[in-house]
Amino acid sequence: MLFALRRTVRTITLLLFLAAIGSRSWGQQTPPRYFESYSASRQETDTPSVNVKGQGRVVVHADPKVERLMEQYGTTKHAQHGFRVQIYLGSERKAAEDMKRMYLQKNPESAAYQSWLAPNWRLRVGDLRTRLEAERLLRDLKPIYPGCYIVPDEIEMPRVGN
Repeated sequence: MLFALRRTVRTITLLLFLAAIGSRSWGQQTPPRYFESYSASRQETDTPSVNVKGQGRVVVHADPKVERLMEQYGTTKHAQHGFRVQIYLGSERKAAEDMKRMYLQKNPESAAYQSWLAPNWRLRVGDLRTRLEAERLLRDLKPIYPGCYIVPDEIEMPRVGN
């Protein structure tokens, strides 16, 4: 009788163990689906569907602090890494100003930046995002300003709508 009791306990233990393992694998959740079509027929698809029939509407609920921050961001200048072409480097301020005036008369759509870096004045032109753009400008300016060269600089973002 003791032998039969032990055998029953072992059988019950084995069944409980198998049930625990089985329920663990059955209890796992399926991974989330990120793209589903919610049409009437519930067709499953891997790309989002677009409602062509009507216009969509997006409502954004934002904190007033975020709105103020976005307004401030639009009014401030943001520097970006880029390139300029330096057309003058010398100790004469008047020469730098004259060269800037001459350059702007010939190229009114371009920007010119005069700065002082002791002991020299320098005149840099252009707000160029890529080295290729800077090479093109350098090629155009080389006959007029033979000593010009490309320099990496903080450039101003292009103005939208100007």
